[in-house]
Amino acid sequence: MAYEHAPLTEPELGPAAWKVVQPGAPAPLQAMVARGLAPLGPRDLVVALYQLWVTNVPQLAEQAAKTITGLPPNILLAGLRDPTTPAGALDFAGRKLPRNADALEVIVRHPQVHDETLVALSRVCPEGICDLLADNQSRWLRCPAIVESLYQNPNCRMSVAQRMMELAVREGLDLKLPNIEEIKQAIFASEEEPPQEADDEQFRRIAQRVIEGQSQVIDRMVAAGPAQEVDLETVREEAGALAGLDAALEQAPADDLSLPLPGEEAGEAAAEAPPAPGEAPVNPEVRGDRITQISKLQPMKKIRLALIGNAFERAVLIRDSNKAVCLSVIKSPKVKENEVVAYSANRSLSHEVIRYIANRRDWTKLYAVKLNLVLNPKTPMASAMTLLSHLHAHDVKKVAHSRNIPSALATAAKRRMDKRR
Repeated sequence: MAYEHAPLTEPELGPAAWKVVQPGAPAPLQAMVARGLAPLGPRDLVVALYQLWVTNVPQLAEQAAKTITGLPPNILLAGLRDPTTPAGALDFAGRKLPRNADALEVIVRHPQVHDETLVALSRVCPEGICDLLADNQSRWLRCPAIVESLYQNPNCRMSVAQRMMELAVREGLDLKLPNIEEIKQAIFASEEEPPQEADDEQFRRIAQRVIEGQSQVIDRMVAAGPAQEVDLETVREEAGALAGLDAALEQAPADDLSLPLPGEEAGEAAAEAPPAPGEAPVNPEVRGDRITQISKLQPMKKIRLALIGNAFERAVLIRDSNKAVCLSVIKSPKVKENEVVAYSANRSLSHEVIRYIANRRDWTKLYAVKLNLVLNPKTPMASAMTLLSHLHAHDVKKVAHSRNIPSALATAAKRRMDKRR
């Protein structure tokens, strides 16, 4: 849920700002305001620009959004520091300046700042602002969504995210993260040492591609209008970034669409072999060193990376022996349908992952997932039987002749074949 923007009233704007942006104000004067040229004080200029943006006046709204990002720092910061600057204007400035650490520091410290503004900024802000937000314990204890956003922000240091999450869980906060049960299990079972600066650097290095992808999320926030919802999950991954991953997957058995872990000959061959003529070079990330780095992470780091990581990291962590880790992968909102298709066919994944896929109706609507689950011996029998009734005749025949599934399921498939004759 985002901050709900609404035009400011005359008392909220103040007399100077109201005079230049009220509905009856001359168009040339409003145009001057939109370009930042009106003779207004810092506070009045900031709220006037917000009013033009939130009322969505054609051309003026877009210009006002550009102007707020180009104001001289002394004017911008003075306008934001004013204690009478309303919450809507602070949210507007935060949306348009998510990379401006000086402006964000003023906004998050402002007495008028709204919880929803802090939630949104927590998801995209730079490292220093993450630290400030995490230090404001009384605020996030009152608004647990701030904890959720910081945990999913790759710019938030691992040590900060972990300490905050541990306290939030022990305080019994109602957190809505998709893998919160797995996080709780890891916290209560953990014998890890408290995270140190070295842990921050290790996690930052491994999550570098995720941090780079964060730029796409920030750009969407900057471009969004007052009433637009911003998709904070979808990050477009360059084809080249997954080229090595695809090459490694092709080396695996047809029914085991998983990344080879270090020491597996197929994976090492895929990593070391030169590309064939005309083929894209194998991404160096597929070489064993990166996979080893991920596999050697402590459970709390793996769980966080499983939630916020990219397709490469998910492909590695989905195979982890720790159930909390692999379930965090499949519960990540970043998981795409093509990944689900591959996971549903993977017989090496845990029973819990396959069961979770089988229980997701939005995924079992995909025919490829239906077929893969029926052919996967780790699918719960009740689910497999239900899905069997939705398969085409030629696929039922495959099931009937499969030697990798329970005999009861194969028998049921043969009966369906007999009925159709």
